Amino acid sequence: MNKKRYFGAAVLVLGTGAALAAAAIPAAPTTASPEPVPGIIREAESYATADPIAEKGMQEAIRRCLAKAGFDYTPPSSELSLDLNGAIGFKRLTVDAAKASGYAGTGPHGAREPVPESADGKLFADPAFNDALTGPNGAATTTTVEGLGTSSGGCRGEAMTRIYGNAENYMLATGIAYNSFFPASLSASGDSGIAGAVKDWASCMEETPYSSYANPQQAADAGRAAGGQEEFRIAVTDAVCRDKTGFHAALDNVLDKYLTTRMQELAPQIEKVKEIRRTAAANAAAFGDAATK
Repeated sequence: MNKKRYFGAAVLVLGTGAALAAAAIPAAPTTASPEPVPGIIREAESYATADPIAEKGMQEAIRRCLAKAGFDYTPPSSELSLDLNGAIGFKRLTVDAAKASGYAGTGPHGAREPVPESADGKLFADPAFNDALTGPNGAATTTTVEGLGTSSGGCRGEAMTRIYGNAENYMLATGIAYNSFFPASLSASGDSGIAGAVKDWASCMEETPYSSYANPQQAADAGRAAGGQEEFRIAVTDAVCRDKTGFHAALDNVLDKYLTTRMQELAPQIEKVKEIRRTAAANAAAFGDAATK
């Protein structure tokens, strides 16, 4: 078979969000810790983010495997990161970011279905490519861990085994870790501290031309709908009020209470995932070194 050359973003190839099916979020609420660890939100968000060296190794392993099957394709790198403020409905927004790009950084992220007539659309419509990527048609393997599933056959499965040891390890170190804190964020969203932060923000906005918005999400939705310079005006006004009222700091303080509890619950799994990631990063580095020899 002649090699076919493909580049660009792809769905269901690489990365936690792109490759994993929706998680079944545990229904049990997370209780607020009476002794929250200040700033533990940063540790939680870091844990939720896959190791970049290991993910680069996955990317390269899939690329080489597909090349052997006759496809010259470079998968996109995984850039999934967790904003726990966003998980409760208010993605972070700074004044500088608002001035530079309005609400561009607060919109939805993640993989999208490729346009059918695009290069990627044609690629994923090719049965031979999909067979190579996830396994022969009708026999593609799926691995499920804690209610979260991903395709783990073909080149994807080969890459998972080479870098992470097996598909279960890959799931734990990527999708499972990413979804670990949603029970805490769901519980935090009902905390009175969130309502207080929103109230303070709204009081600030009452002194501006945009006093009708009840919360930052309404402002963001209105800004994106308006577009153009009006989006920038709304975004900057919104961001200034967030800054003046310490909006995101207040949300962080609330989240710290619930994340302290959740981190304690997850302690054994966190240690296991850290070891998986250390090994995966070493495997990825060795895999890259071997290619240069």
